[in-house]
Amino acid sequence: MLKAHGAPSFQNLKLRICLVGLVGLSPMVFAWVTGNVWEDFFITFRCSLNLANGNGLVYEAGRTLHVFTSPLGVLLPAGIAWSIDSSDPVTVLWGFRILSAFALMVGWWYTSQSIKDTPPLAVAAVLWILDPKLAAYATNGMETAFVVLFVMLAWHALLENKFNLAGIALAGTLWARPDGFIFFGVIAIATVLVPQGPRPRWQDWLRVAVVGALIYTPWFVWAWTYYGSPIPNTILAKSGSTTLVDRPWEAVRYPFDLLFGFTANHEVFLPPYYYFGAWSKHLQTFGKVITIIAVIPAFWPRCHRFARVASIAFLLGGIYLELTTRAPWYYPAWAVLGYLAIAGLFVAGWEKLQFSVGRRLLSAGASLLIIIQATMLICVGRQLQEQQRIIEWGLRAQIGYDLKAMARSPLDTVFLEPLGYIGYFSELSMRDTPGLSSPEVIALRQEGIYAMPEIIHHLKPDWVVMRFAEYLRFDDEQRGRLDATFVFRKAYNATDEIAAVNWLPGRGFLNFDARFGIWQRVSDN
Repeated sequence: MLKAHGAPSFQNLKLRICLVGLVGLSPMVFAWVTGNVWEDFFITFRCSLNLANGNGLVYEAGRTLHVFTSPLGVLLPAGIAWSIDSSDPVTVLWGFRILSAFALMVGWWYTSQSIKDTPPLAVAAVLWILDPKLAAYATNGMETAFVVLFVMLAWHALLENKFNLAGIALAGTLWARPDGFIFFGVIAIATVLVPQGPRPRWQDWLRVAVVGALIYTPWFVWAWTYYGSPIPNTILAKSGSTTLVDRPWEAVRYPFDLLFGFTANHEVFLPPYYYFGAWSKHLQTFGKVITIIAVIPAFWPRCHRFARVASIAFLLGGIYLELTTRAPWYYPAWAVLGYLAIAGLFVAGWEKLQFSVGRRLLSAGASLLIIIQATMLICVGRQLQEQQRIIEWGLRAQIGYDLKAMARSPLDTVFLEPLGYIGYFSELSMRDTPGLSSPEVIALRQEGIYAMPEIIHHLKPDWVVMRFAEYLRFDDEQRGRLDATFVFRKAYNATDEIAAVNWLPGRGFLNFDARFGIWQRVSDN
């Protein structure tokens, strides 16, 4: 096994400081260019504003529901809105972006402390800085930057046997996401599998647990007291059948699919929602190749320990990704672990290959990876820039404004799937599927009622907002029942505007949300 070198030189320190700045600057430039505000931010921000305005930490005043996932993701915007006395979501989001960029910078600083040599440090930094999903979801209102911060803090602390810091990292991952302990757990397992020096004692692990509990328990107890359960409504809504009990074969088949099939791990390195189309047909192959490269250090003792630990954690985390909802904002922290593994593999390969041809091939491969990463960053930036302009501000926010104008009262209920923009700008009482803000929908799904027509029939909402593609999936009986109780009020169609954009990578993502309709209930039959 390669051993880390001594303390960084002054030149190395200057490089580290420069990289810290670039880690924070890259996502901020991405946010400035794209203006992207992710839909889920508006779900959380409606809760944040209610808290800032004294209505409680709820999505709708009077309905005490846990309609957000990340405690930090809801409390920080609430604090920003209250401190600057502003309810403007874009203004508050810029404050949140600054905090997120700072979180990434701190996360990278701790990461760099466990990578003593310049070559792997540089490779990991370039891949990190050019990651499109990290740039997007760290600045569009999601909690991604804070997840990355505490995952990297956990990785560093466990590598260096800093157990108090590890306890802080454990609590931080939970404050960032309720499932944050998964990240901590796989990193802890990896450090045990690749030991260096004295093994941690059980007292050390107990200290980690105690420190973590002291920091996180206050939120856990408060949430349980306030909402009646510590489990967010969002998790209940998305749980469905994605559990080990219901899908054991996902875990059993994982090693085979990792090599010969397609897993969530392969999506970690791909553009968000690439499967909607208008991307290169070779992307899946690229994702699979990069994933396998990231897994190699787990089995190659020549790699630095930091890379092997990151690789094993990435490999084990893939099992969890197979069993949960696949969403692109879950991936960046796993991707960062993958980049650390790739960086370590590159250096181990460089030191192993003593002949110039082999090193040239290795350099060419690394250069190609960086070029592809940079290209994806530019393409995703262009995609989200147009998605924000055409779909989010041009269509979904407008649907929200129109519903607010047409509604008879703020108590009007609305059934829909895309809750964020429409729910925020309409200010109405939302009944979404899968039930992020609606226990009524969760109850129906638990009874086996999943189809939109049947949910609408049982809920009897005042308004229905659907994509036309969803309406076309109704059969004749379902469509007749809808037409008998609802009147069609307004259509929205952005297909021509999307088609008018000459260069638009991932065009299919925009086309998916290009056509919506609003229906109003006129009969209770």
